[in-house]
Amino acid sequence: MEKRGLDTALVIGESTLGNPELLYVTGTTIPRGGIFLKRRHRDPVLVVSNIDVGSAKRGRIQDVRTYNDFGYHKLQEKHGPEHAYVRLIDSLLHSMNSHGKIAIYGRNEFSRLLSVADSLRRMGHKVTGEQDGSLFDSLRETKDRHEITRVRNVGLRAIHVVHGTLEMLRECTTSSGKLKHKRKTLTIGAVKSKIGALLADQGLMAPEGTTFAVGHSSADPHAMGEPSDPVRSGTPIVFDLFPVSPEGYWFDLTRTYVAGKPSPKVEQMFRAVLDVQLRSMDSIREGVPARQTMNLACDIFERNGFKTIRKTLKGDSEAARIGFIHSLGHGVGLTIGERPYLSLFSDDLLRKGHIVTVEPGLYRPGVGGVRIEDTVLVRGRRIENLTPLEKELKI
Repeated sequence: MEKRGLDTALVIGESTLGNPELLYVTGTTIPRGGIFLKRRHRDPVLVVSNIDVGSAKRGRIQDVRTYNDFGYHKLQEKHGPEHAYVRLIDSLLHSMNSHGKIAIYGRNEFSRLLSVADSLRRMGHKVTGEQDGSLFDSLRETKDRHEITRVRNVGLRAIHVVHGTLEMLRECTTSSGKLKHKRKTLTIGAVKSKIGALLADQGLMAPEGTTFAVGHSSADPHAMGEPSDPVRSGTPIVFDLFPVSPEGYWFDLTRTYVAGKPSPKVEQMFRAVLDVQLRSMDSIREGVPARQTMNLACDIFERNGFKTIRKTLKGDSEAARIGFIHSLGHGVGLTIGERPYLSLFSDDLLRKGHIVTVEPGLYRPGVGGVRIEDTVLVRGRRIENLTPLEKELKI
């Protein structure tokens, strides 16, 4: 805060759900959210609804107060709900003698956040903004041992889900190029129902869905898989699982499988992707520029005759849909995509405590896609792979 010239940090929100900044500072889930205030060199204060005090006290903030402590009901009666909320923040700021620059954080509806900032400015508070890479972005980048444990545990449970899914696929027979499970044609929808049950058994959720793309559709990295489509043998299956725990920590892993005999082209793509993934992970360590790992991946793919997204900078329009067409990876924590970004133009520097994905892929329309993804922890001069899951193409 001192480096950024900030006197006060405010984190607000109507819930910790979908609000990683508020969840991060409170250290616990609070259904109706609250107001977190931290002055430089002072202990933080958390203000919540009366019925959320118990939840708030299970977190890391010692000084928990209620809206009633600041006369919120009287403020509502006098000013109405919206104006009362700003008056409540104003009272809290005055009670903490906050007179310097204030920055506001938290995932909120943008117009409401803008209204709160404008109202506080009119009341004389020095509300300021921050560029990308805000105070809490930088704080959340590196994970402490408790966060590492939570991410690791989500990963281990996610691997159980993958194993359970593979068990279902291995129970299948093949007829006319389609997988049959208990004499019925296996569809992507049926597989996803199984994945959903396995996630529930592990106490995990997948609010953004699960990718299970089969055959030609897997050539699109964003294809989730159509529920009615059959699961076919001999074609690539891109299985991307990105679950979240009730505590709000995510995990991300991808494997590519083929039931039956893969084509020579898919085998070649798989070997190339696996080689790039392993060599990319070897390059990850503290102090390495994140873009360096991405460029290394592109170097290896290009030397082996594959296009990469880097070629689009030289006018190769095909490179946007054929070959390695996305970045190498991203940070994982209280969101599924955060700093650092392993991309061509990233200005992030890898640091101890970063948790990142390493997910090279190759895509070819008419053939399909291959992607292999692990989530890893930067430990310093080495990494810890948090994804102890075999990498085999054939089911």
